Amino acid sequence: MEGLLISEQLRALEPHLPTSRYAWRFPDPYTFVLPLAKGALWLYNKPPNPRAAFKDEVPSAGGTHMGFQDLLVARASGRLENVTQPKLDRALSLHFAAAEGFVSTPPVILVAELTGRNCNLILMDTDGLILGVAREVTAEINRFRQLRAGLRYQPPPPYEKLDPRTASDEALEDALEGRTLNGVRKVMDGVGPELTRALTLQTGFAKDHKVEGEDVGTLRAALRRLAHEPSRVMRDVVGLPDIETVRETEARELKLQRLRSALEKQRQLLEKRLDDIEKTRRAAAEADALRAQADVLMAFQKQVPPHAEEVTLTGFSGEPVSIRLEPRLDAIGNAQTLYGRAKKREQRQTQAEAREEDLFAELEKVEGLLGELASLSPTRLDDLSETYVVKPKKQVRSLPGIRYKSPQGYTVLVGRNARDNDTITFRLARSRDVWLHVQGYTGSHVVVQAENKEVPFETVLYAAQLAAAYSKAGESDNVPVDYTLKKNVWKLKGAPAGAVNFTQQKTVYVTPSRRPEAV
Repeated sequence: MEGLLISEQLRALEPHLPTSRYAWRFPDPYTFVLPLAKGALWLYNKPPNPRAAFKDEVPSAGGTHMGFQDLLVARASGRLENVTQPKLDRALSLHFAAAEGFVSTPPVILVAELTGRNCNLILMDTDGLILGVAREVTAEINRFRQLRAGLRYQPPPPYEKLDPRTASDEALEDALEGRTLNGVRKVMDGVGPELTRALTLQTGFAKDHKVEGEDVGTLRAALRRLAHEPSRVMRDVVGLPDIETVRETEARELKLQRLRSALEKQRQLLEKRLDDIEKTRRAAAEADALRAQADVLMAFQKQVPPHAEEVTLTGFSGEPVSIRLEPRLDAIGNAQTLYGRAKKREQRQTQAEAREEDLFAELEKVEGLLGELASLSPTRLDDLSETYVVKPKKQVRSLPGIRYKSPQGYTVLVGRNARDNDTITFRLARSRDVWLHVQGYTGSHVVVQAENKEVPFETVLYAAQLAAAYSKAGESDNVPVDYTLKKNVWKLKGAPAGAVNFTQQKTVYVTPSRRPEAV
C-alpha cells in the first residue's frame, strides 16, 4: 500500500485519538482488526497487497488464533494512544498504553510495514526490543535486517523525497521538469506504481513521456489532487479495492488455482486411461496370432523338444512359425498358456471399451470446466471445489494403548507393544493406578486409571482377564496375573523397552478374554 493512501487513512483516524478500544478480532490469519470506540482499524498483512483502513465495519467474533495474534491479545491490550507514519513511508506505528488488570501489561508499539511482498507486523516495547513478528526474517532471508523476537527493531533506511502535500508549486515543478511519469516516484514521497498509473490516466501522458514546458503544470496539478484525495482519484480513474474486496479476490484466486490444478490432474488421468484403452486394443489385435501359435503347438507337439525356450515349426500355410516357450511347460502347457493370453487380451479390450464412452464424456466435461474457470459464480466455484479438490486428510495421532471401559466405569489401558507398554506405565499411569502383568509370560502392561479412587476388585479381575488375553498365555486357562500399584513399578537404567521390576504384588487366576464384559 502506498504512502499517500496510508496517510489518508490516518487523517481519518487522527480526530478520534487517543481512544478506548475493544478486543482484537482476526477474521483470517492475515487480517488484524482493532475495534475502537468509533469505527475499527483494519490491517491486512498478506503479500503482495497489504492494506490499512479505518472503517465503520467491525467483523463478527470468532476467526483464527495464530501465535502472533495471541501475542497481540496478550500484550497490545491497552488503549490506542496514537498512530504515526514516518514521512510518507509504507509503514505506520500503533502506540498502545499500558493496561491495568489481573496482570498489568506495559505500553507497546505495533509497526505495520505494508511493503508489498515484504509486508510484516512487528510488536515491540517502547525501547525498540522486538517481542514478536508476524513473519520472522532471519539472516538466511536478509543478512542486513533481521526481524525476530529478542532483537532491536531497525526501521527501514531513511530517504529524501519531496512531500507532494506540502511542497511549493515551484519546488514541485522543478522536481518534475524533464522527468517521465515512471521517474516521478523517485523524487515524490508516498507515490508508487499504483498512484503512478493513476497519474498516467489522469494526465493522458505515457509512462515514458518526458514532462517539459506546459506539461509540467498539468502534471503538478494532477499530483496536487492526487496528494490530497488519493482514494477518490484512484476510484475515479483506476478503481481502488478495499480490504474486503482484496480479501475476497485473493480467496477466489486461491480457490481457482486449486480447482485448476485438480482439473488438470483429472484431465491427465482421463487421457492416460484413454491411452490405456488404445494399448489394450493393440494387444487384443495380436490375439489371433497367439491362437495360431497355440494351434501349431497342439498339432506338432511331438516336434517340440523338452525344456526349449523357443521352437520353429512349419505352420499350416507352409511358412515357418517361431514360438517362444516357457521351458518348465510341455507343448500342451505352452499352447494352453497362449490360448489363455489371447482370451485375456480380448476380455481386457471388451472391459476397457465399455468404459470408453464415459471417459470421453468426462474428459469433455473437464476440458469445458477448464475453459470457463474465470467466469464461475462463487456458488458454482464452491460446488466444483467440493467435487474435484481433494482435501488433505488430517493426521490423527493415535492415543497410546488400547482402551477399555470396565463395567464399574474405570478406564483400562492395554499396551500394544514394548514401547506402548513404557508409555502407558511411565507417562500415563499415576502412582495410585493399578498396574497388571501376566505372571511368567511376555505380554502387555495393563493399567487401571484409578482417578484417586479405590479400585474395586471386580475391576481388577476385569483388567486381569485383559492382561492374560494380551500375552503368550492367551490360549491357556487359569492364568496367574500379578497386580500392584503403579508406584511399586520401576525401570532399571538401560533396560529395554517394556522391561520393568515391581514389588508388593498380589496374584489372581483368571481365564483370558479380550471381551471380559461378555464373561
